[in-house]
Amino acid sequence: MAKDTRKKAKQGTGKKRNQGRRVLMISLAVFCVLLVVFIVIAVRALTKTSAHKDQSESTVNAYDTTPVALQNKVAYYVVGLLGKEETSPTESLMLLCHDKKKKTINILEVPQDTYLGDSEIWVAKKAGAVWGNPAPLDWCEFEGKRLYKAEIEEHKAVGHTITQKAGSSSYNVIAIFNEQYSLPVDGYFMIPQEAFVKLVDLLGGVDVQLDAAITLGETTYGKGVRTLDGTAALQYITTRDKGVTGDISRIVKQRRVFLALFQRLCAQTEEQLKVDSLLPLMGGSTPIRTRTTTDDMLAILKEWRKVTLENMTAQLLPGEVSSFNSDSYYSVHRAELITALNTYFNPYDDPVTEADVQITELATGEKSNVHLQKLSEIALDQSGVKEEAEEKTAS
Repeated sequence: MAKDTRKKAKQGTGKKRNQGRRVLMISLAVFCVLLVVFIVIAVRALTKTSAHKDQSESTVNAYDTTPVALQNKVAYYVVGLLGKEETSPTESLMLLCHDKKKKTINILEVPQDTYLGDSEIWVAKKAGAVWGNPAPLDWCEFEGKRLYKAEIEEHKAVGHTITQKAGSSSYNVIAIFNEQYSLPVDGYFMIPQEAFVKLVDLLGGVDVQLDAAITLGETTYGKGVRTLDGTAALQYITTRDKGVTGDISRIVKQRRVFLALFQRLCAQTEEQLKVDSLLPLMGGSTPIRTRTTTDDMLAILKEWRKVTLENMTAQLLPGEVSSFNSDSYYSVHRAELITALNTYFNPYDDPVTEADVQITELATGEKSNVHLQKLSEIALDQSGVKEEAEEKTAS
């Protein structure tokens, strides 16, 4: 009987071992399944986080561009000359509206002292000070977008993480046109002063009509058509009388230099444009501030030079000089601005309305002088006249 007992005991042990193996195999299978599920969930979470982060970084400085349906008809570009230092007020700020169908270019010039009003978009009150003082952005990490003050508590209430991202100078400048004038912007070219001087010199100077003798640097230039090198041209367009009226006079004077620069660029071959002019400006210590590639810049210039000077206009924002809180500003006239936008800068979209123009008027006086001008009226043959410039003698 002992023998039979041992056999039964042995058979019983074998059954238990088989059951143990089955339990172990099932446990391993379940573990593997759970591990795979965990890995899939983790990978998806990481992928989602990574994609969301990339989306946030790519859209943090996004701005309103021309609607897709109109991009074959019109394009808008911000062009400006930066101040001496990165935080200095800009010396020039304008928007170019290129009507591709009608082959026209209309330029809207913004005075430095243009009043921006109270807004969380900008730290500065004047348009010229926006570049060097970008406002930080409140950012919703969940939705990947900028929030305004009134939206923050609502997003926090549903558990969204709100962070603050550093502001962008270019975004804040473009927002002037997007937010206040309801205009799109497809690209921007903000030119440092060093790059401006370099470009003028690369092109052999610019021929400009001087209304009176003027001393620039160490050289005195007589009245008439004179060729200015980069340093002289920069001094000519950055020197102004005090106050808002001095800035307005300077803006009108700047047209001569910028037009001469444009004419010289248009006179170059495609290779000269790319190799001799654009590439040097895209490198160096102070390159042009832009998101546009050299090839895209070349393509834009090729389109612009199809426009005759007779079909190019420049005009100031309509407005007037005004005082507010012991400071002087250029106050934009709302009604005149709407008329100007719909006449010159909005050829294909729905008309700009009162609700679209988000400006604060400080004054609403008489009709403003926008100094509307066809650029053909001030165009000169860029021949490189250099005589009659004489060295300034010590007095």
